Amino acid sequence: MKIQGEHTFDAPRELVWQALLDPAVLARTLPGCERLEKVNEDELRGVLNIQVGPVRGQFQGTLRLSDLVPLESYHMRLEGSGPAGFMNGEGDLRLADAADGSGGTVLRYDLDTQVGGRVAGVGQRVLDSSARSVTKQGLEGLARELQALKAAAVPADVGAPAAAAPPPAPVPTQAEFAARVAGDIARDLVPPARRPWLLGGTLLGLVVIVMLLARACGG
Repeated sequence: MKIQGEHTFDAPRELVWQALLDPAVLARTLPGCERLEKVNEDELRGVLNIQVGPVRGQFQGTLRLSDLVPLESYHMRLEGSGPAGFMNGEGDLRLADAADGSGGTVLRYDLDTQVGGRVAGVGQRVLDSSARSVTKQGLEGLARELQALKAAAVPADVGAPAAAAPPPAPVPTQAEFAARVAGDIARDLVPPARRPWLLGGTLLGLVVIVMLLARACGG
């Protein structure tokens, strides 16, 4: 499965590069990320809760970075597995200044991924749609983080009291993430006339799951 595209961020390249190497930022950015920690300078290890069509599962894996060219690019390799199957992939991320002179940064990504197990049984169209949804949510999350980092980096006027640190960027809940993936799949694959009842049933199912989890956690 191919995942490629580009996204323009309203932030300088230095800030984007810094964010792409920060485990704390990535943990808040990656949809479904439960934990992400640095093993060494070029390797991260974490836990992701992934929704691919009707299949949802927890994956434990590693992210290895190589061929780092500061402020320009790096190669990444992801290996993850869990009860629902496995997800592996590798490819390149590249940064460039926005051509319009706005001071923004263009991120270009080109990744090849492979999936197996139950998660692969949903079919190629659902896999592609899920990947687009997860990628879009991840880029939106990174954009929110960059705006918070930009606000924190603005120097205060001389003699003025120090400004309070901006609140952390809001992170969607697992239920919101899953509902967004389900909605994106419906828009991609379901005829318009059939979408209302499908989305309604999906959201109702998610509400029931959340209520059952809350009840279990409460006793």
